[in-house]
Amino acid sequence: MDETERTRTAPPSSPREITRRLGNSFALMRSIIRWSAGGAASVENYAWHLEGRFDAISRVLMAVLRDPGMRFDLGGMITEELLDQRLSDGFHAISAEGPPVPVGAAAAEVLALLLHELVTNSVEHGALGLAEGGELRLRWRIEDTGAGGPAVCLDWIERGAPAVLTREGFGSMVLNEMLPYQLDASVARRFGPDGVHIALTLPMRTLAPSDGAG
Repeated sequence: MDETERTRTAPPSSPREITRRLGNSFALMRSIIRWSAGGAASVENYAWHLEGRFDAISRVLMAVLRDPGMRFDLGGMITEELLDQRLSDGFHAISAEGPPVPVGAAAAEVLALLLHELVTNSVEHGALGLAEGGELRLRWRIEDTGAGGPAVCLDWIERGAPAVLTREGFGSMVLNEMLPYQLDASVARRFGPDGVHIALTLPMRTLAPSDGAG
C-alpha cells in the first residue's frame, strides 16, 4: 500500500510465519469466492465484484510480503480505498477524521475487505452513487471500554440518499459475521430516509496485538 502510512513494529517474520499468513490469506480468498457466488446477479456481476474484493485483499498481502513487520494505519486504509474507487472528483462531500490507529496484517485484510464493501455499496446504492450532493462522513476515536481495554469506535455516516435494507448480501456478511468472529467487533446499523449510519467498535487487542502477531 503506497498511500498507507506504515511503521515497522517487529523484526521480519520467519518463513514459517509468512507461510502461515499466506495460508490464512488464501483461505479468506476461497471463502470470498464461495460467498460472492451467492449474491451474484450474473457472471459479469460476479467477476466484477470478485475482482474488487481480491484487489482489496491483495494490496494488504503484497505490502506485508514486502515488509513482514509492518503495520497499517486506519486513516491511510480509508483514504486508499476511496482513491482506488476514484472518489476524489469533488462531486461528493467526503470527510474522514480520527487519530492514528495501528492495524496489524491479519486485521488489515478484514478491514480492507470491509472498507471496499462499504464504499462499493455506497457507490451502487447510496450517497456516493448520486450525481452530486452525496455526503460521507467517517469519524473514529479510541475509547476505554473497561475490562475489554481500549477500542476504536468508528462511525460511517451517509447522507443524501434514502437507505433501505432489501436483502442481506456479501457486505452484510462481512459486517455481521466476519468482523465479530475475526476481530471481536460489535456492529450497529441504522437505515433511514436521509441515509445510513453504521457504528463499529473494534478492540485494539485484535486490531493491533501487542505481541506483534498478525
